Amino acid sequence: MSKRPAAPGAAYAPVLKAGFQATTLRVQEMHHAIADKTFDVLQRVPVIAAPARLVQTTHDAITDGVYATMRHVAGALGSLAAHAERLGADPGRPLQGKELALRSALNALAGDALREQGSTLALTMGFHAGGRALPLTRAALAGLGERLCVFIHGLGCDERSWLRPADEAIDYGSELKRELDIDAIYLRYNTGLPVAENGKQLGAQLAQLLRAAPQLRELLLIGHSMGGLVARSACDDAAAAGRAWLKRVGMLICLGTPHQGAALEKLGHALSGALAVSDVTRPLGRIANRRSQGIKDLRHGLRAPMRSMLPLRVVAGGGDRLVGLKSASDAGLAGDVQRVQLAGLGHMALLNHPRVYAVIRAWLAAPGA
Repeated sequence: MSKRPAAPGAAYAPVLKAGFQATTLRVQEMHHAIADKTFDVLQRVPVIAAPARLVQTTHDAITDGVYATMRHVAGALGSLAAHAERLGADPGRPLQGKELALRSALNALAGDALREQGSTLALTMGFHAGGRALPLTRAALAGLGERLCVFIHGLGCDERSWLRPADEAIDYGSELKRELDIDAIYLRYNTGLPVAENGKQLGAQLAQLLRAAPQLRELLLIGHSMGGLVARSACDDAAAAGRAWLKRVGMLICLGTPHQGAALEKLGHALSGALAVSDVTRPLGRIANRRSQGIKDLRHGLRAPMRSMLPLRVVAGGGDRLVGLKSASDAGLAGDVQRVQLAGLGHMALLNHPRVYAVIRAWLAAPGA
């Protein structure tokens, strides 16, 4: 059963309070595990067994009292912080700058838990353009042309990731509009939710988009990292259900997408398992295992064959240490698939690099694209 939503305006304080209290509990469990091993050895010595049991009883009582006090103080301070936050917050203000970056990172780590708790920190899926939310109404979409590119960011990012300024950065959306007259919009979503759930939500949003913009002849989907998995999932779900909007998708482009899984999450899964072996490290394993389902889904990627059979274009970075060439290129993908490997490019460079844009432009400008 879902918990009652947090009071409007009090978003960060309850999360920090809960996180501190949970971490304190895990530290207390480790403290007991270490102490129990020591007292267990002492109690096997006949001469000091009885005094050791007495010392352990006293130790446990004092320890539990200290940790309980810490959680109580944290709860009181958290409540005061929540009250102050409610007084100073403006629930209607748009997210931007560092607050949006923080909110995106929190959603990556625990977005599923935030949504389950009804927290106002949980991001909701929606399209953005020109730095503003884009309502899916005929009036708001009337200025779009016949071709539209939808950009889908990756884990812990937001729509601004595609617009990051740098010395050699390229804004793909602006360039596509200037050179090929393709409009661009950007998706924001909760990356902590399961990939399949985000895929279904994206499909529903695209269907609504096309109903509100009947002038659109073609949709083009570009996903970076997890965004490629979400786009693939949306298209496969639409193919299985016979959704009409899928017929308007002309191409799906994946940049650094872990089709076969991400090495970092595979390592995280192995580490969680290793920590669970010992009583001493098991509390740390519980903390590690509380990472979001969105992160956990990156361990395997999407290994099932594509149902949609769309034209699929894949870019892999030769310097990408988060998603290896094998996973990003995925030789098992069948159908109309083209792959390009760009030497020396890291994972985040795929978002704004001139060499990546040149590949995207060639694909979208090709006859019949």
